[in-house]
Amino acid sequence: MAEEERDPERWERIARYLAGEATLEERAELESWLAEEPARAELVGQLGAAVARTAAAPRADLDVEAALARVHQLLDADPVLAIESARGRRQRPRWQFTPLRAAAAAAFLLLGATVLYRVLLPGWQPVAGPVAALTHETPIGRTDTLSLADGSMVVLAPASRLFVPEGYGEAARRVVLEGVAWFEVRPGDRAFTVRAGDALITDLGTAFTVRADPALPVRVTVTEGSVSLASNAAGASGVILNAGQSGSFAGGVATAEPGAADPEGALAWTRGRLIFTDAPFAQVAAELRRWYGVRLLAGDSALAARHLTAEFAGEAVAEVIAVLTLALDARSEARGDTIILRSVR
Repeated sequence: MAEEERDPERWERIARYLAGEATLEERAELESWLAEEPARAELVGQLGAAVARTAAAPRADLDVEAALARVHQLLDADPVLAIESARGRRQRPRWQFTPLRAAAAAAFLLLGATVLYRVLLPGWQPVAGPVAALTHETPIGRTDTLSLADGSMVVLAPASRLFVPEGYGEAARRVVLEGVAWFEVRPGDRAFTVRAGDALITDLGTAFTVRADPALPVRVTVTEGSVSLASNAAGASGVILNAGQSGSFAGGVATAEPGAADPEGALAWTRGRLIFTDAPFAQVAAELRRWYGVRLLAGDSALAARHLTAEFAGEAVAEVIAVLTLALDARSEARGDTIILRSVR
């Protein structure tokens, strides 16, 4: 067995990866390692699918802390997977469990630590099985990371929903998005498509973000590879977006935006930051609803037409509103969870 495959920290990173705890950098490193050996990737994909299935219908009596403790006992009992180092046992923080993270602990418990060995055994073959329909939802202010049955990764923004139809990956790889998500698609024989409102985004081997908010154009930013952006109507033509490009879809028409995209801004939300660059008021209102749960309204047509350039990184909602009033030359009025901005002049 290769020394790197005995690395206990790597197996703990796999657990974080499936639980949605891994950073983008950790995911990139792990996925590069998985790509070196297809059997590894198949196993992690199956574990991810098990996590997703458990997340869809978690047991009401699941004791997550006990499950995680048992998982660590299984790992610690094994000389290869023991979470030990020459520096001694490191203290583990108590996790904040979303349903998906709880499912990750349960999946590791149910599958058993020994399943991790199978990827290293000669002749091991993954067992295919049907994929049930799943709907993943995130609450206000919280993101989550999903691993689809084919190994593709999705980071789901707050107050967003992803529907994965039954049989995903068998005849087609299709998902439906409401809200915002970042997709990193694993190459395969079948195209990967995202339905967002009336828009259809088809992966041509890539990573990309999609924004699908009501009353706003669907917006796609490609960070790797390329995608096709078109209407969902049969036979509709569209545009091809390559890495570093953005496009939008509104009124049945797909348009490639001129100039280079801003991938830093497009992915900032995956790190808990909001970057607005000449953003229309409607987009600012949608993001504040998603991240803070407040309803932002324009009290007059002049303010509704203004654009915002600003950056936030976890500030309290009162601080955010204070910045908006200054930047937009406005005054604010609070009514419950509704904030009304009106032009000062």
